[in-house]
Amino acid sequence: MNRHTFVTLLALLYVVAGQAQDQIYGNPYVNHWMKDASGRLVSEQAEYRSEGSPYYSDNYSTVEITTTSGKVYPNIQVKFNVQANEIVYRTPEGKEMVAAVPIRRIRFIAMAGEEGTSDLVLETFTAQAINEANAPVYEQADSGRITTLKQIRITYKDVKEFNEASPLRKFTRKESWWVRGIGNEVVKLETGKEALLVLLKDKSTEVTAYIEKEKLKCRSIDDCRKVIRYYNTLF
Repeated sequence: MNRHTFVTLLALLYVVAGQAQDQIYGNPYVNHWMKDASGRLVSEQAEYRSEGSPYYSDNYSTVEITTTSGKVYPNIQVKFNVQANEIVYRTPEGKEMVAAVPIRRIRFIAMAGEEGTSDLVLETFTAQAINEANAPVYEQADSGRITTLKQIRITYKDVKEFNEASPLRKFTRKESWWVRGIGNEVVKLETGKEALLVLLKDKSTEVTAYIEKEKLKCRSIDDCRKVIRYYNTLF
């Protein structure tokens, strides 16, 4: 076999191997994700019983991943561990891995067992990656000149119970409401008419008329979101 033939055969083998890899993952975007995610195996947990969950959703969901560098991976199956800021995915062999590549945004395309999740977005709205330790996690609720955000925090406490060999790990999910304004600063959403008029001061006349027309007390998050949605229509 001459040198030219040998080099040609090597090139063909490389192409075939690449095509086989794409077939293994079934989707070129998933193939790229598996290569780029630089995952590590999910750490084995100490033996404990659990109450609640550290995950945004316990089931794997189909999402669109955007990295901090702007690269987009559509139709990826992941679970998001909010408590640990970890994005978990499975290899074709079924191994659960934690993505190391910095992620800016997770957009849900379909969440197992739930409807109406196609526009659901999780982001930090800071310079931090969403899978960076202690990064804030916000679910985008309403968008516009003023964006309303629901912050999700999950913490846990281990409780040693009498006559139980393993501790009980209690996960607690807490939600709070925030807004992101013109300067992109994220601040706590304060309820009450006066607080809203300060937030929406550039359209205070129109907002005041709307509040009075709708007879809103603005003491609840729902009322405040309704006013902010109206405010966003003015632009």
